Amino acid sequence: MPWIGAKYKFMSTFSYRLPNFSSSYALSAPSPSPSTVKLALVSSTISRSGKVESGKTLLEQIRLAKVTMELPDRMATFKSFIKRLKPKRHGGGFEKTFGVREYVVYGGPLSIYIEAPHEIIADISDALKNISYFGTSDSLCICIETSLSDPPWGRCAKPYNVKTMDQKSKEGLIFLLTDLTENASFETVNPFSEVKLRERKHIISLPYLFPMRIVKKESNCVVYELIPS
Repeated sequence: MPWIGAKYKFMSTFSYRLPNFSSSYALSAPSPSPSTVKLALVSSTISRSGKVESGKTLLEQIRLAKVTMELPDRMATFKSFIKRLKPKRHGGGFEKTFGVREYVVYGGPLSIYIEAPHEIIADISDALKNISYFGTSDSLCICIETSLSDPPWGRCAKPYNVKTMDQKSKEGLIFLLTDLTENASFETVNPFSEVKLRERKHIISLPYLFPMRIVKKESNCVVYELIPS
């Protein structure tokens, strides 16, 4: 199956909470996860067409699709102390609280690649072009280019497997990212559905190796660069 890629320019910062981290102390992955990319495509399709069924159909087609991400040459992360509103445990309304959120600043476009059947390439391309954010809703972005092309694997994140990777391929940093399982359905990923999304049954966390290294680290800021392939 062919790969289709899309480049995104972020308006300011990006943040995607790593699995198993509390919203009170939310460290970010360096990129959206495969599941986040797939759900963004579904959301984009529904918004563009106005038809929920179109999103359901697309999810069935891309649920187990391979996804990878290509980071820019340089990026930085910083932690921000923020004020939050969370639902009260008893009764309606919200209560004020505080937390730490990590944000990413990209030094260039972020590229997303997804493998898809020929018959839905046009639909995927349209959906990629209309995605306006990944991760948190304030991680605003715009698609600046789409193309049919294989990922430049030397610059892309890959599922980490210590047994099958050679020593050169193991260079980089590992982050846990989420992906959908074969049991995931539109009802389980729909936030308005009464069906709950369950870890390990509908969504799983997998280690991904990013070909990147730390070049500078301060108490509240880290600068990364890609490892030359």
